[in-house]
Amino acid sequence: MIVDCHTHWGMGWEDRDQGDPTAWLEVLDRHQVDQAFLLGHYSLTQSERTTADNDRLARLRDQVPDRLVPFGTCWPHHGVRAIDEAIRCLDRLGLTGLKFHPWLQGFSLAEPVLADICALAGERGVPIIFHDGTPCYSLPEQVAGLARRFPQTRFVLGHAGLLWAWRSALAVAGLANLWTCLCGPHQRGMEILSHHAPADRLLWGSDFGFGFADPIDYRLGQFRRSRIPAALQQAILGANPQRLLRPEGALP
Repeated sequence: MIVDCHTHWGMGWEDRDQGDPTAWLEVLDRHQVDQAFLLGHYSLTQSERTTADNDRLARLRDQVPDRLVPFGTCWPHHGVRAIDEAIRCLDRLGLTGLKFHPWLQGFSLAEPVLADICALAGERGVPIIFHDGTPCYSLPEQVAGLARRFPQTRFVLGHAGLLWAWRSALAVAGLANLWTCLCGPHQRGMEILSHHAPADRLLWGSDFGFGFADPIDYRLGQFRRSRIPAALQQAILGANPQRLLRPEGALP
C-alpha cells in the first residue's frame, strides 16, 4: 500500500476541473498511490476563501472516501472565528485533521489562538500537519515547541525540514507525539532520517497538487532509490500513516 501524506487540491486544479478529482486521481493511479492526505490551497493564501475550501475538501472526500483523507485549516489570527472554523472542520465536516502553513498564512507559532487549536486537536484525537523548513515562522524546532507544550496532540512535520533544516527535524524527531514526513529532504537526508529517527513515526509525501507537474514521479523514485531497508520503506509508505490515523493510535 502507498499513502501519499502530503498532497493539495491546488487552485489550478479547482479552476480547471471544478471539484472533479478524476484527472487528479489519474496521477496517483499512474504511481499506484492508494490513498492521499488532501490539503487545501486557496485556504492557505486567501483567508476569505478558507470556509469554501474546507467545504470543497469534504465534498472531494465524499466522492472517493476510500482514497482521500482531507485536512482542513483556519487562520489563527482570526481569533475566535479560527477556533469556530477548526471545530466546524472536525465536528461538522468530519475532516481527518488540520493543516497549517505559518509561512504562507503569516502567523507565529506563538499565536495564542493556535495554542487553543492545538489543545482542541488533542481533545478530538486528530493530528495537525505543519509546513516546516522555512524561516521565520515554520522551523522544525518551532513545531517541536508546540509538541512539547501539547503532549496529547499528534503533530506532523510536513516536510522534514525541507532541504535546509532536515538536521533540525532529526534533532526533534524523538518526541513521542511528533511525526516526520519525508517530503522535501534530499536523498541522503532521507536516508539519515530513516536510520536515526523513530522508524514507526516516519511518513512519505510528494507535495503533489500545487500545480499540474508530477512531483510524485520524482519523490517516489528518489525514496525508492534511497538506502532505506525495504521493510522500512513499506512501513513508511503504508503502515505508518495508517497508524497515525487510527483512533487507537492516539496518544495515551
